[in-house]
Amino acid sequence: MTRFVYTPLHSKPWFVLLLLAALLLPVCVQAELRAALSAQIIDELDSVQLVVRDIGTRQSETPDLSGLERDFHVLGVNTSSQYRFVNGQAQSWVDYQITLQPKRTGELIIPPIGIGQQRTDSIPISVRALSADMRRKIDALVFYEMELSSDSVYVQSQLLLTRRLVYADGVQLYGGQLETPVLDGAQVFALGEGQSSVIQRNGRAMGSYEQRYAIFPEQSGTLTLPSDAVTASVRVVDGISTARKTVRISTQEQRIVVHPIPAEYPADQPWLPAIAVTASVDFEPSPAQTVNVGDTIGRTLTVTVIGNTGTSVPPTALSPNEDEFKTYVQPTTIENETFGENLIGYRIEAVDLVPIAPGALGIPDTRITWWNTDTESVMTTEIPRRALSVEGLSIADSSPEPALAAKTPIKNTPQLGGTVQSNANGLNAWTATSAVAILCLIGFVWRKRQRRRMTIAPATPSAAPRVPAPSLKQLIRSTKRMAPLALRSELAAYLTHATRADQASAMAAFCASGDSAKTSLAALNAACYGAGEFNDSDREQISASLKRFAQQLKRVPVGNRTDLPHLYPR
Repeated sequence: MTRFVYTPLHSKPWFVLLLLAALLLPVCVQAELRAALSAQIIDELDSVQLVVRDIGTRQSETPDLSGLERDFHVLGVNTSSQYRFVNGQAQSWVDYQITLQPKRTGELIIPPIGIGQQRTDSIPISVRALSADMRRKIDALVFYEMELSSDSVYVQSQLLLTRRLVYADGVQLYGGQLETPVLDGAQVFALGEGQSSVIQRNGRAMGSYEQRYAIFPEQSGTLTLPSDAVTASVRVVDGISTARKTVRISTQEQRIVVHPIPAEYPADQPWLPAIAVTASVDFEPSPAQTVNVGDTIGRTLTVTVIGNTGTSVPPTALSPNEDEFKTYVQPTTIENETFGENLIGYRIEAVDLVPIAPGALGIPDTRITWWNTDTESVMTTEIPRRALSVEGLSIADSSPEPALAAKTPIKNTPQLGGTVQSNANGLNAWTATSAVAILCLIGFVWRKRQRRRMTIAPATPSAAPRVPAPSLKQLIRSTKRMAPLALRSELAAYLTHATRADQASAMAAFCASGDSAKTSLAALNAACYGAGEFNDSDREQISASLKRFAQQLKRVPVGNRTDLPHLYPR
């Protein structure tokens, strides 16, 4: 006879686990989107809080606020999340706290806000206009001003922009600082940090926050400075009560006329507009010292330009007699600094000269043509020819393996030198502004010279480049976005590194690689130093030429890439 034994279900282990899982399993909460407004009747310049609650959160998605832009300024968005477990049910949501300010008065509608497939309901809001007296009180408490140094400027020359916020006690500015504007067709540089001060305005002491910028238009025609707006919280007294209003103050759009290169500027010279340009040269050893055949002479040329960038300075040509010197070009250094109300650029070119013959040898003079933006005249900065006394036997007449003298490191220490001459109106055409700029430059360059003696490491013929050359991939990316002057500097650095040649030889090798390379480089030079444009087609052409040139270099042994002589001649 079969006997059946009763076993309670709860004694089974699997049943216990199933029961626990059922108790711990959260109850699914259906996704839901809700919206609430902190007030539905507000005054003009008041702000309001819109809270959007996303129940059953979709963490990968955020609210679509584009529908608010028609009638409201979105001043800020804060996010908070909640999660709780009550009576076996899990509840979670995310709150989006959106601060809004109406753009106009009247009856407005806050449109539906969407997250994923969910939408909130629209919410009506009434905005009341301020009284004329209240408006006058607010307008007297905060100002936003924008000043330009001129309403017209030459292409690639400096235009000064000043943004100024003026505010009374009790005004709180949002943001803390003004952002550098981004302009199509122009480079913009912030001139130092923003400055806070106290000024007199309308017979009362008010706070002021000021930021200056240097703008360099890259194309002739019209340059538009769009309007800019800032937000501030203003405390205003209305009778016996005090109210706080959120205001957005803005500047007016401004247009600047950008003139092309003047007709009187020499057509065969690179375009260089500036307030002042000086050039200094440093030799190590000094030209007054006697050197021997085979010694290394370091020549460092520093071009300083007030009112422009270091990339605006074209390369200078140094062509010593090949029967007297072997030449080894070092990488070029480009720097920018702020001094007072102007941007100051530096172009530092270093070259090592090895005399191969004795006698009184000459190092050629240097001339830089530029346009004085103060006097509107053509100027020339000159460094005269330097004589050098060299002793010993020429390389051809010496023993098969002459002893090499110790190489003297180059000291990158600019000294103010040279003369400034005018081939147009003469020195008497200089204005008082130019004279002050030159005096400031003398003091600044002296200070920079002292600092460079202490901070810049000496360079030798075998030293690593001070500015790393970009890779081919980096350069290809740069061709798509970089300004012409900056792109040309990057291109020169890459070609010099890739070919193991001086800059002139590297550029010549690139041009010789194909017609497209020659054409694209000519377009780039025209955009940098002339009135030409460097368009998207030119950028694609130079990018393709670079790729072909890199492939050609792979097929040439490194030692045969240039006809550059050995560093230590035999």
